[in-house]
Amino acid sequence: MHAVIQKLGDHLAVLHPALANSGPKGPPSAPPTIPPIIINPFNREMPSPAVDPRPTPVRPPVRPPRGPDWRCPRYA
Repeated sequence: MHAVIQKLGDHLAVLHPALANSGPKGPPSAPPTIPPIIINPFNREMPSPAVDPRPTPVRPPVRPPRGPDWRCPRYA
């Protein structure tokens, strides 16, 4: 058990300089970017119905209107 702890200590001694940020540093990184706010009009909630809703439009007649009548020429 002592050998395992000794080996772990040696391993940490090697990693310690890397963990302490020693040595030359690179250029400073850019700050994190703020994602754009995308407004999607299709994700909105449906508006509440109107207080006085509009009347439903008149539907077309069940049968189509008559065609033109026959015209007979008058002979004088």
